[in-house]
Amino acid sequence: MIQDNIVVEVERRHETGKNAANRLRAADLIPAVIYGGGKGMETLALKVQRKTLVNLLRKGMHENTIFKLHLKGTDMQRHVMIRDMAVDPVSRALLHVDFVRVLLDKKLRVAVPVECEGIAVGVKNEGGLLNVVTHDLEVECLPADIPASIKIDVSHLHAREAVRVADLKLGDRIRLLEAPDRVVVHVGMPRAEEVPVAAAAAPVEGVAEAPTEPEVIKKGKKETEEAAAEPAKAEKPAKAEKPAKAEKKEKK
Repeated sequence: MIQDNIVVEVERRHETGKNAANRLRAADLIPAVIYGGGKGMETLALKVQRKTLVNLLRKGMHENTIFKLHLKGTDMQRHVMIRDMAVDPVSRALLHVDFVRVLLDKKLRVAVPVECEGIAVGVKNEGGLLNVVTHDLEVECLPADIPASIKIDVSHLHAREAVRVADLKLGDRIRLLEAPDRVVVHVGMPRAEEVPVAAAAAPVEGVAEAPTEPEVIKKGKKETEEAAAEPAKAEKPAKAEKPAKAEKKEKK
């Protein structure tokens, strides 16, 4: 999507490195680079006002938007796209921006977001769930033909039906670069809830219950050993009394 009415002013920066970049951010500027555009085009280090970029992003400028970049102090203007942005993972503050030059007569390869339209029959009447499997599709086309999104009508989808890449018709100017059998969106059915198994099954009428075995009370190890040893015990015979010693012979 070309937006010629959007012109972003940038300046060249001559200092690079981590410390120089931090000084720019402290001054409410964002470090940036610009590259691409064919042979002989050099990569330039730039700086841009943070508020300018933030305002554009808040207005809905997506990554495939083509706009103009104006180098301050010159009459140079180029069509560019934002190729990449570095964002602080905690504060979400913008840290760095990569611009790429765009030639309006040369085809580009870009990722275009998928947008679903309508309510699927499988969702409305059959209890299904709509699942977007592929959120972006890679296409090749001229800059002027880049769509903001690829719209898919899902209202005809029944449960367990899908839309694949081969089903999409984007015209002769846009070529899809994805595999034809790739699923883009489908209507699935929620999994059935598992029925909990009863703790004890109820007896069936007409079927006799198996007799309950009597409970066996186990004896302790020591008690069992003693009981087993009792029959083997024999009463020891009383010791015979020793005969009394003969009286000492009378002394002669």
